Amino acid sequence: MRTVSVVILLACSILFAGAVASGHRELPETIATHFDGNGKADGWTGRTSFTVCSLAMGFGVPVFVIGIMYAVRFFPAKYLNVPNPDYWRSPENYRRACDFLFVSSLWFGSAFMLWQVLFLRLIVEANRASPPHLDGGKVVLFTVPLLAFTFGWAVVLILRFLKTDGTGGGNVS
Repeated sequence: MRTVSVVILLACSILFAGAVASGHRELPETIATHFDGNGKADGWTGRTSFTVCSLAMGFGVPVFVIGIMYAVRFFPAKYLNVPNPDYWRSPENYRRACDFLFVSSLWFGSAFMLWQVLFLRLIVEANRASPPHLDGGKVVLFTVPLLAFTFGWAVVLILRFLKTDGTGGGNVS
């Protein structure tokens, strides 16, 4: 499972970097980056600043989440706050718990970068209109699946740590 999640994360990273590079070339020098509830532009910035911020957010949020999940293995087991803590904090299970948290965070990172690709495309599309206009319906259409995925991710984590017989998590190595 780890290999598949790493390959998908790398593919999403390449897709995201490509989308940012493509978007940078397609955007005007000054772009609308903030929109009111009706989709009307009410905030502007330079194309280069937007590109830098897009890269920082698109890679930064996944790196932050993945980094925290990976770093858990270096903390004392007593800080692992999951259901059935006595089971998962024991030396024979702590590494499995940490591996599961880490691999699951790779999936979150992939989902977040895919959302960033779609959102970036919406910003490019919005800036092609004159005056710039963001389609709020598409924002919702792209954001609801990310929120559902994030909720599902939390449910999977909880369900996995409710189990103490070694089943349900699969082999993450």
